Amino acid sequence: MSASQSVLIYAELLSNIRQVSVVCLLPTPSREATSAIISPDSQVFTIHHDGVETSVRLPGQVHVHNPPREQKLPRSQKLGSKYLSWRLPLATTQEHHVVPTPEDQIVPWSANNLQSESSLTCRICSAVIVESNIIKVWKDLPSENWAEMMEFWHCHKPHDHGHGHQHDDEGLTSKGYGASSRISTQPSVGFVDLTSFLLSETDISASNIIKTTFSAELSREADVCNEVSKDEELHQSQTGNTPIICGSCKTQLGVLNDQDASVSLFKWQVHVNEQIQRNIDNSPNLSHCISAMLLATMARSGCSKSIILPMKSKGQPAQGIPQGDGNTQSLLNIWVFNSNITFSSTKETRSPVKAVRLFYRMVSQNEADKLLDSMTSDVQDITLPADAIEKIIGVLDNSNGLLPPNDRQLKEWKVGLLEKWDGKDPLVSS
Repeated sequence: MSASQSVLIYAELLSNIRQVSVVCLLPTPSREATSAIISPDSQVFTIHHDGVETSVRLPGQVHVHNPPREQKLPRSQKLGSKYLSWRLPLATTQEHHVVPTPEDQIVPWSANNLQSESSLTCRICSAVIVESNIIKVWKDLPSENWAEMMEFWHCHKPHDHGHGHQHDDEGLTSKGYGASSRISTQPSVGFVDLTSFLLSETDISASNIIKTTFSAELSREADVCNEVSKDEELHQSQTGNTPIICGSCKTQLGVLNDQDASVSLFKWQVHVNEQIQRNIDNSPNLSHCISAMLLATMARSGCSKSIILPMKSKGQPAQGIPQGDGNTQSLLNIWVFNSNITFSSTKETRSPVKAVRLFYRMVSQNEADKLLDSMTSDVQDITLPADAIEKIIGVLDNSNGLLPPNDRQLKEWKVGLLEKWDGKDPLVSS
């Protein structure tokens, strides 16, 4: 049986009903000899079909009476079918599986996970972006609605019933928590957000980065030697986010905010030492960061739908993602369906994997504007670098192929799986 004719097995842990759903797609119709076997430890599911054995590790230990036990095809699945499915109960000895809420999700690379005085290096070429011994302490940033909550507390604190207090944002800003307040960077202090590290520009190794108004892709083709010399002129004439490019491999590492000379480095583009050492390949990636951002948006706003907007850079308006012929600009629309699943697939070698199940589609700019501007809108906007959006679309398209064909589409929506960060040391967990 060739790779194109292999058996596809997809299994998903259904925590709420304490079952594991298993779906198999066979390349040829099932026969009398087609059978399903569960391993003695009740953790591996195996299909025997046409003389070939295909196995996958289940996302949870299931209950069997006398392992190893051959699971005969249910009568509802007649011989000759290519699409087979089972619902297997979780083992009674397994601890009760607590389903975390979006508020309880583990954040990739929180402050207490990071080593102080660690260097920050480019994830691609290992160029040093922040020298070791520079960052003395890491601090987690508050949630995105911290200023609004502080403003509410200031205006409605129980010990102050008078109405003489200031309600204007200027007065609140003077106290440090008006709606226009910003976190001020400090030398030698690294602030940690869901998807980035916020640092003082003075802590960055200037010789190893390039500040440019061009995108990372264009910078590979441009003469980058002129960028540094022009930077001071651009700094004076424009405000906004200036892309920070690795001087060695020309990858965009983050952005410089000209208003306060702060630098945001994207977590998925850099590496920093953790308290528990792990291989760089097991560090938080783009999927981990985006899933954390989506769940944080749900926890904050209650909205499960998002429009992903490309980040504005100096001299460049926000644009959609080219589709098809390259002329039509589209935006990624995401709808989180299940914030906490564990799945296994014969096409995913790292199974089982914790993930977010979501629907996604591409929409026009006009449709996105209508969704965001509607009086009854339940859609939030999230801003990401354009190249990160393209990569995440590729990740979602790849994950769509892990599912059986019958489960890959719902009307105009595709079904995708976005891996979540669990914070475990793979050497220990394995």
